[in-house]
Amino acid sequence: MKSANLYRPARRIPAARLAKMRATHAAKKAATEQARQEAAQLRLATPEFTAVPSLKALPGGLHWSAQQPVPPVGVYVSANQGGKVETVKVLGYCHAAGFIGLVTQPFHPGSRRAHKMHPRAHCVFGSQLAQAA
Repeated sequence: MKSANLYRPARRIPAARLAKMRATHAAKKAATEQARQEAAQLRLATPEFTAVPSLKALPGGLHWSAQQPVPPVGVYVSANQGGKVETVKVLGYCHAAGFIGLVTQPFHPGSRRAHKMHPRAHCVFGSQLAQAA
């Protein structure tokens, strides 16, 4: 007695469809890896006064010490630094002692005063922002 075939022979996947499937898989794998790396970056403790590009990269539970909302990156704000009100550009964010700070660059970066500033002096907190008139 002859046994019946219990399986069918494999069929070839067309080359175009196979290429599309491989590209989709590679894109999903890259997106998953990027999400995993971002999540790992968020879990790492960011040292104080270290510049980060977004608020999401800072640890949770931080406070903003101003009435107005946190300004976005790239905006010019007026800040009280060393007893003088200066226009500064927001480059990123930092934190210290439980408060959110702004990493700034002076509007006139070539001035003598800007060259004398310590790198931590470029970190401005909400209480140092000048009140809008």
